[in-house]
Amino acid sequence: MQKRFAIATLMRGNKLLFLGASFALIASSGASYLPGHHATTWNHSAITATYIGAQLREIGPGNTTLVLAYALQNHTDVDYPLAGGSGVFLMSRLKPNGALSSQEQIQLSYPTFLPARQKARVALEIRHLFGGPAKNDPLFPDRQDKLKALFKRLADVQSFVLFDQANRLQIEFPGAWRELKLPAEERSLTRVLGLKVGRIVIDAGHGGQDTGTVGPKGLMEKDLCLDVALRLGKLIQQKVPSADVIYTRQNDSFITLEERSEIANNAKADLFLSIHANSSKDANVRGIETYYLNLDASPQALDAARENGLVQSSVHDLQDLFKKIARNEKLEGSRDLAMDIQESLETSVRVGNRPERNRGVRNAPFVVLTGADMPSVLAEISFLSNPADEQWLMLPENRQRVAEGLYHGIEKYFRNNNSLTTDLVLSSKRNRQP
Repeated sequence: MQKRFAIATLMRGNKLLFLGASFALIASSGASYLPGHHATTWNHSAITATYIGAQLREIGPGNTTLVLAYALQNHTDVDYPLAGGSGVFLMSRLKPNGALSSQEQIQLSYPTFLPARQKARVALEIRHLFGGPAKNDPLFPDRQDKLKALFKRLADVQSFVLFDQANRLQIEFPGAWRELKLPAEERSLTRVLGLKVGRIVIDAGHGGQDTGTVGPKGLMEKDLCLDVALRLGKLIQQKVPSADVIYTRQNDSFITLEERSEIANNAKADLFLSIHANSSKDANVRGIETYYLNLDASPQALDAARENGLVQSSVHDLQDLFKKIARNEKLEGSRDLAMDIQESLETSVRVGNRPERNRGVRNAPFVVLTGADMPSVLAEISFLSNPADEQWLMLPENRQRVAEGLYHGIEKYFRNNNSLTTDLVLSSKRNRQP
């Protein structure tokens, strides 16, 4: 099997990808770029690398990578930019005699910078190794076989050696891992890839005496939302058995808006999704939209928030709320979740010649979202005030389409936010220095 690597740099959480012909290097450093002096000779000890661990990462449908993570330490007073161009090579030093494998050339679009006397995290990423598995095969035996073959080959690697000709620099990445092993064979792809789909709270809007909006033919929002919520929960439990699904209600009961987010917080949930249906005075309005929490909202978003519970407070309370929102580390996650759900939901409900308007991702001060301590969104799955949409949603198969769209949005969110996942090996030489 041919080795394929790629090189990339990660600085302060922002990923900058340097794609070469075959290899990738991911580094992180808090320092800004300052031109430094080049080393005059090859030097094994100028920069040392300590193995951290090996992880699997899925970068898209059918593409899995293996990431070997290292901590780099620059022991000199020299700043080392790993120059771009044709002068960077990566080779394998093989066991037992330390012989070097054939040399492979890489290209860097930009220099990778390692400041003097500072540390950086670096990863060698083996990319595009595995083709897509057979359709509907939950065990992915083809991918498992390829992983096994790769791990067996890596067991013969003593270290990886990077040569930067422009800087006369040599860095050795030790193969300090134990024998790499896969998780249990019977695990699904989600678990093999380590996607951390933990606890999901599904909130069916309204309930009890609170009917929500009512369509021209009498379809009540509370009933529609409950049906879709239960369908979504069933999908998650079927496709991701390791996930915990919690409902704010499973019957026609009334729960206050504050209690709904409190349920999620008490459960220490990883995600909160509130399901609603929209309404408009104009019966021709239709479409789907997904909201995340913010006080900077459009007039249309404020209208939706009023219908589903707008934060009604004094100016002082709103200022405190705004500060809370601004401090909320989950705000960015909520926006990402809203975008993933909106995109997947539109794809799922747009069938045949049925017109559907993507009204986009919006933000509004929904009460049901203000108290949540985790990424949280509110999905407006349709306009019940539109007669055609109400009729469409009366059919069970169409409600299932909505649930599937929500599921795929959640799946995409977790996939995108678990880029570095399963630790495949815990080495006794593991070093977690920053």
